[in-house]
Amino acid sequence: MKWQGLKIPIIIVSLLAGMALFFAGQWLYQKYIFNDPLNYALNSNQSIESFSISNKGSVLQVNVTLKYDADMMLSYKELRKELTDAMGKKDFQLILGDNRNDVLRQVWFNSQYAVYEASFQGNFQDMAAAVNEEARASGVDAIINVDQENIYLRLKHEGHTLDQVIALSVNKNYGNGQAPATGGGNNDQGN
Repeated sequence: MKWQGLKIPIIIVSLLAGMALFFAGQWLYQKYIFNDPLNYALNSNQSIESFSISNKGSVLQVNVTLKYDADMMLSYKELRKELTDAMGKKDFQLILGDNRNDVLRQVWFNSQYAVYEASFQGNFQDMAAAVNEEARASGVDAIINVDQENIYLRLKHEGHTLDQVIALSVNKNYGNGQAPATGGGNNDQGN
C-alpha cells in the first residue's frame, strides 16, 4: 500500500521498531545504570536491617530501617552519601523507619519541644539534658548527636528503637534562629 509514494507498512514497522528500541533503552538504563548501583549500595551497607524503594512522583523514596546497634548519625550520613553517588541528580528522600513502642513514643512526645527549640536556637546542652532526663525517667536509652546540618536522636527501649533526624534551622538566617558569626571583619570574634 502506497500513499503519495510512501510505503505505509514500512513506516509503521519502522515506527514500532523505534519505539521498541527507545523503551528497551530506557529499561536497560533504569536497571543497569540506576537500580543496580542503588540496590548494591543499600545491600552492601552493614548498618541497614531492611530497606524499600518507592516512587512518589518525581521523587524516589528510600525507606531504611537501621540495625539496633548501628550508630545512627554515621549510618545516616554514609547512606546519604551513597545514595547521592548512586542517584546522581535524581531527587530522593531518605526516610528512617524504626520499630517504636508506646514508651518511646511518649518520651519523644515529651521531649520534642526541647529538640525543635534547639534546632532553631542552638541550645543543644539544654536539649540533651531535657531529653536525657525524660528518657531516664522512663528507662529509655537516649543517643543524641549533632552536626552542622542535623540533630540525630535515637531512643532505645527493650529491643525497640525510635529514630529522628531533625534539620538544624540555627544555620539559616530566618525566624528566631541565631546564625553563628562567621568570616572576618565586623563578624570576627575574639580580637
